[in-house]
Amino acid sequence: MNIRVAFVLALTALTSCTNLPPAAHEILDEQSASTMLVATKPLVFARERSDVAAHARDYATLVAVEVDRSGDYGEYLLLYRWSTVDRRMAAAPAADAGALRLIADGRVIDFKPLEQLPVSLRQRRALHVPDHSDVISRAYRVDVATLRFIAASREVIVRMPQEPLDTPFRLWEDGRRSLTQFLRQAAAP
Repeated sequence: MNIRVAFVLALTALTSCTNLPPAAHEILDEQSASTMLVATKPLVFARERSDVAAHARDYATLVAVEVDRSGDYGEYLLLYRWSTVDRRMAAAPAADAGALRLIADGRVIDFKPLEQLPVSLRQRRALHVPDHSDVISRAYRVDVATLRFIAASREVIVRMPQEPLDTPFRLWEDGRRSLTQFLRQAAAP
C-alpha cells in the first residue's frame, strides 16, 4: 500500500475516533435571515447573595455569537442576567441598567448595551438562554481581539455598575476553552 494512502487512512481513522465537541454550532435565525455561530459553552458568572437567603445567587451568563448577514460578520456577547433570589427580597435590575464591566487580568472592559438584540431568542437552547422565568437579555458589540483576550485571561470578573448592588460576579462555569475554540471558527476573513 502506498505510504500516502496509508497515512491518509490513519489520519481519517484517528479524527473519527476522537470525540471532540464542536467549537461552535451554526444556526439559522429565520426571523432575521442571518446565520449565527454560537459558542458551545457559555461563561457563567455568579455572586453569592447570602444577605437575602442561604444558597441564593445572582447570575450573569455570557454567550459569544457571530452573526453573518450575507457576508457581513458581527461579533456579539449575549448577556442573560438572572437570579435565584426571590423577587420579593430583591428587585430585578432596571430595564435601562444594562452597562457591563468585564475585568480580565486587571484590564477593565466596559460594554454598553445595544438598543435591541441582534438575534431572535427563539432557539433558546442553542443560544444558552437559562431555563428561568426572570431572565433579562442584553447584547453587546465586541471585537475578535477582545474575545481572544477574554479567552486567554487567567481571571475574569463581571460587574454591573448600574445595579444597586455592585458586588462582582465571579466565574462559576468556565467557558473560556469553548470561547477559544469558537474563535478558531469565527471571524472568517
